[in-house]
Amino acid sequence: MAGAVSAEWLREVAHLDARCVWIIDGGPHVPRRLPPGEPSCVIAVDRGLAHTLRLGLRPHVVVGDFDSVDAGMLARTRGEWPDLVVRRHPPNKAHSDLDLALGFAWGLDPDQIALASGGGGRLDHLLTSVTLLARPCYAALPLVAHLGQSVVRSATAAMSMELTADDGNLLTLLAVGGTARLHTTGLRWDLTGAMPLQSTATLGLSNEFIGRLALVHVASGTVLALQAHGKPIP
Repeated sequence: MAGAVSAEWLREVAHLDARCVWIIDGGPHVPRRLPPGEPSCVIAVDRGLAHTLRLGLRPHVVVGDFDSVDAGMLARTRGEWPDLVVRRHPPNKAHSDLDLALGFAWGLDPDQIALASGGGGRLDHLLTSVTLLARPCYAALPLVAHLGQSVVRSATAAMSMELTADDGNLLTLLAVGGTARLHTTGLRWDLTGAMPLQSTATLGLSNEFIGRLALVHVASGTVLALQAHGKPIP
């Protein structure tokens, strides 16, 4: 189990299947792009409960301060699925709803985890949500985020990412929290340890796949890999 949890928490989540956890974000838009496959556990983030139901998914957990959850919808959902786990947090909290949902998922020790968000909304929320994925404990998770039309992964030191152009043939690599050293293959402009990626630098912006696959190995630091679709690969 990832992290220290109480016996009470373990009893509360014992029925949850953590093989493939999906988190449905509570942003203003319904996710336009869902992860492949089928989830074994769906965590709805606040207003993400409405998105989850609209997408025809069965929610297993609802997390947030519930400032944008319809009380009637929540009551009906609990009535239909009595084993729904409801984690209500006070509005004056130190963490965002998404942070709380990721922490909950982290505690389940999932085999796979995917975040689905429709994107858009406030810029501060968007930036915080993306950089949150680079927190070391989350970067170490088997986590893929589908944000709008983009796919985002993170990796920290000694980790590798095998990326496919199906998720987007344009790749931006961003160092978070300090300098990162990478070794990449399969990109038009491959990076090596001799070309450190500085935090806030634009060196890793808008790289391109030269085939269907690319490999990113992180020798040191923490990196976000953001994929989007651009011009077709010849």
